[in-house]
Amino acid sequence: MKQIIDFRSIKKSLYISAIAVACFVIGCNSSSSNVNADGDGEDKYNSPAAEWLAAQVDEYSRKLYVYRDYSDSRNNFTQRGLMIDGNVGEPQMDEASPVAFSGITSIKVKAPLRYGCWSGYYFGNGIMTSGGEPQFNWGDFRAGMDLRGAVKFVFHARAENGQTARVNFFIGGVGDDKQYPDTDRKETGYITLTQEWKRFEIKLSNVNLSYISGGFGWVTNLNNNSDTDEITFYLDDIYYEFTKPHPAPVFLASYEAVPLDREGYFINSAAYSYDLAMTVLALSYAGKREQACKVADGLLFALYNDRKFSVSERGLRNGYSAGNPESFPGWVSASGKSPFAKLTGFFDIDSKEWWEDYYSDSYSTGNNAWAIIAFLEVWRQTEKIEYLKAACAIADYLYTLKDEVNGGFKGGWEGFDDSQKKAGYISTEHCIDIYSAFSQLASAMEKISYTSGGRNAQFYRNEAAYARDFVIRMYDPEQGLFYTGTKPDGITVNDDVYPLDVNTWGLMAFYNDPAIDVQKILNTIESRFSVDGMYDFNDDRDGVWWEGSLQKVVVEKVLGNAAKYNAQLSIANAAANADGSITAANRDGVSTGIWLEGVNADGSIKGNEWKYNKRIHIGATAWLAIAQLGRNPLEVSEN
Repeated sequence: MKQIIDFRSIKKSLYISAIAVACFVIGCNSSSSNVNADGDGEDKYNSPAAEWLAAQVDEYSRKLYVYRDYSDSRNNFTQRGLMIDGNVGEPQMDEASPVAFSGITSIKVKAPLRYGCWSGYYFGNGIMTSGGEPQFNWGDFRAGMDLRGAVKFVFHARAENGQTARVNFFIGGVGDDKQYPDTDRKETGYITLTQEWKRFEIKLSNVNLSYISGGFGWVTNLNNNSDTDEITFYLDDIYYEFTKPHPAPVFLASYEAVPLDREGYFINSAAYSYDLAMTVLALSYAGKREQACKVADGLLFALYNDRKFSVSERGLRNGYSAGNPESFPGWVSASGKSPFAKLTGFFDIDSKEWWEDYYSDSYSTGNNAWAIIAFLEVWRQTEKIEYLKAACAIADYLYTLKDEVNGGFKGGWEGFDDSQKKAGYISTEHCIDIYSAFSQLASAMEKISYTSGGRNAQFYRNEAAYARDFVIRMYDPEQGLFYTGTKPDGITVNDDVYPLDVNTWGLMAFYNDPAIDVQKILNTIESRFSVDGMYDFNDDRDGVWWEGSLQKVVVEKVLGNAAKYNAQLSIANAAANADGSITAANRDGVSTGIWLEGVNADGSIKGNEWKYNKRIHIGATAWLAIAQLGRNPLEVSEN
């Protein structure tokens, strides 16, 4: 038996356009009462958007995929082990075929046939040594998965048009003669595939799943496929199904998947930490504690298990892989970490290389501040001290970004692991986030007389005030708006673009601060950002940006403008999908006026404009839930 490996996770840092992300992040409150979608003030958990988010978490938890879509980070058993007996050509597997049962792709198999020979493939997690590339594991290393609790194994298959194909499918069975064999094996026997998609199941009630390294496999031969020298068949939606949610933490993909020929396909599996924090908040406010904790626990794991840096050095990255954030058993990062949090990326069809995103690998200050706010909310609801400790750990890291000369806090760390640099700019949004996060943290510490590393509640109140001073400096009373922040020199005010969200967040956090004119900011938002009763990201007004628009809805609730709140929430509810989700924008290509820079493989600089598309977005959906529930995550006065 010879072995061929299809490498899936080569740790190579190439630039991918950082669409829909940057030094900007988004926000709202945790102390105002819940209201229903009609805004009648009754204490109800009524949020279709939160229901959709909870259903997504549950769906992620009940299916462990072997294959969902091409390069989907929810795929497990991603390495391929070729099995051949006899002199027959190697089967070819195109894992990006557009002939899909569901989603965007399937696996297309072309298997040559020859008398007396057989061939097939195993799907396994394999192993990866420090600094090496992943390799299939035939049982020589202990790196299997415990799949107990799975009740059935499901896959979908069909033959090529005009053909039939007979194939034997199975799970387990790797390493019978090796040191670490799978604990069981079960197969379908040879089954006939026709040109129609069909669902197949392997019942697992009597199968020992305590250690499985061969998650799936198939073999075929000429004896079962007469009168042909090759068969072609397709595989899709291959997964283990659990009756109860799997206990592993969950990261939801930030955006719905789009076909591989559509702009933005490379972020199909990206789970941005800001979106995850907002999801935790939305689920918590809606009373979906179990689902909120699954996402929060993913952030906990990522915080303490970075593949290179410690918490005190960096905090949370901007983006991770959707699904279970924990690396596969037997995988070690280049810096020797195991387990480690999986980062978002994409296996490129043309180059056959693993690409990672410049932005996602970086560490943005505001995203970390939002994680503090999310951790504090689940701490309040569960009283589990690990969430409060995590909030303190991130706050201690953010303190290292304090600019003692120019005020505020630097934007974070940018770049790939081996070439990261501290950002020079100071973001108004980030400082708003820190103001609220540190203020809420101080209140939490006061409630239980808690200290962290010798720092008490007053320390964080002082730092919150320092962040507030920078925000107020960025307020322009004549225009009635907040500037974005500074340029990379940390001094020059950035007036290249005027984002909506810095103003909505400013109002959420400082609505009762005498240093700003609330009504003038509202007037500016209406005159410069309004589109079709809602709002754009910037003042070119070329489309509706739902995330920021929903923040404005929250602002109206915070300010007690019931009529405006109800009217705009009705517009948003009408624009939402029937399942409760909502898209990032009302059309493709809504511009932001912000250009992001990254590094190409050859070291050259590549710029890309950050745009929003009409694509389901968990960040926007989380804000819809928050608006439906009438909450303000940036509230500090009652925390």
